[in-house]
Amino acid sequence: MSKLEIFSPLYRFLPEVSVPKRHIPFKEKITWSAVILSIYFALSQIPLYGVSEKVMDWLSGYRVVLAGNSGTILTLGIGPIVTAGIIMQLLVGSDILDLDLTTHKGKEIFQGTQKLLAIFLCFFEAFAMAKGENMAQGAMLLIVTIQMAVGGILVMIMDEVVTKWGFGSGISLFIAGRVSAQVLWKAFSFLPSETSPDQLIGAVPAFIKSFINGNPEWTRPGLLPGMDQVFFTVVVFLIIVYIESIRVEIPLSYGKFKGIRGRYPIKFIYASNIPMILTVAMFSNIKLLAHILNTRGITWLGTFDSRGNAVSGIVDYIQPPYSLYALSQEPFKALVYLIIVILLCIFFAVLWVELTQMGPEAVAKKLERSGMQIPGFRKDPRVLRKVLSRYIPQVTVMGGAAVGLIAAVANFTGALGTGTGILLTVGILYRLYEELMREQMGEMFPALR
Repeated sequence: MSKLEIFSPLYRFLPEVSVPKRHIPFKEKITWSAVILSIYFALSQIPLYGVSEKVMDWLSGYRVVLAGNSGTILTLGIGPIVTAGIIMQLLVGSDILDLDLTTHKGKEIFQGTQKLLAIFLCFFEAFAMAKGENMAQGAMLLIVTIQMAVGGILVMIMDEVVTKWGFGSGISLFIAGRVSAQVLWKAFSFLPSETSPDQLIGAVPAFIKSFINGNPEWTRPGLLPGMDQVFFTVVVFLIIVYIESIRVEIPLSYGKFKGIRGRYPIKFIYASNIPMILTVAMFSNIKLLAHILNTRGITWLGTFDSRGNAVSGIVDYIQPPYSLYALSQEPFKALVYLIIVILLCIFFAVLWVELTQMGPEAVAKKLERSGMQIPGFRKDPRVLRKVLSRYIPQVTVMGGAAVGLIAAVANFTGALGTGTGILLTVGILYRLYEELMREQMGEMFPALR
């Protein structure tokens, strides 16, 4: 009996989206995903009641990846959900919590406890952020906290709706939507900048305007996006698309029917972009904690300047230089950041593969149950496990390292939407495209479902 079973009576009070009891048609799934994404964008524009628009966003560097929008109902974004996932995975992966995730009951307890923890973190992070960033005082502090917490819970519910009734997951959809919106805004907006009214926000319209005026500007001063950033965004996009297509294919045959063969693909980025999402969530929590401690005169995690940028301590090394110029000014800091990101991505990739039953032994059992075997070998799960063990552990580590390397280096280039955001978005869209194609084939040929 797991210690977590004491929380079982609380599970029935948790908000839950029912699992569909019928096949959801392709168009209906598209509709659900589109409706939820529209609601997400609408909520991200509703300002928090009682909060000044001048409040500084201490997590601005991570906000787009966490699918949040500072000063709105969705300030927290997916932060509490991902943080709850990190905590539960670490506790189960380190055997601190004795939980068998191969059983239905084990999964139920894990998911229920994770949801409870996510709701608790919605209120905890909301209060910590409202208090730490001086958003409000007195009774208004409680009101602001409740607004942000409710926003976090709504994100959790919307994530469930998309996961069960739509395509992919809500978390992935919100990240992709948020990053895509920012990239399009910074690249093509025709509106004037608030800080420089004579300049257009969008890099492309600004470049065209400067070209017509006879003085083409490849880069622009300050925080205004330039064509160099658009160029790096495209380069990063193409690199990630290529890496997403790399895979190792293991030949398989169907034991009962000779001549029927197939392949089991092991993608280079085997753990997907999950390691980077978890890494960003960890960094944002460390930075938030450091800021809260700073307000109480405790600086062992680091200190910040007046604009909210880390200038010393641990937090200074988990904040990347977001331009090539900044990289040239602080190469050692960039190197440390790069190493930290790569190591964390490897760690989370290995942990994720083990906890989600994607390891050699679990995959071998699934293939064996489906009647598949390696051609030329007898039907034995040990043979499958031995062959899979040659690839999965190594690909997991290399893929995790590659995700961290690409995200960090892309951040250094100043790519629009941040390098991490582009990495996550391309991966999400790539997998969404694959899922859409599979679903469409299932609609055309129901026997393939």
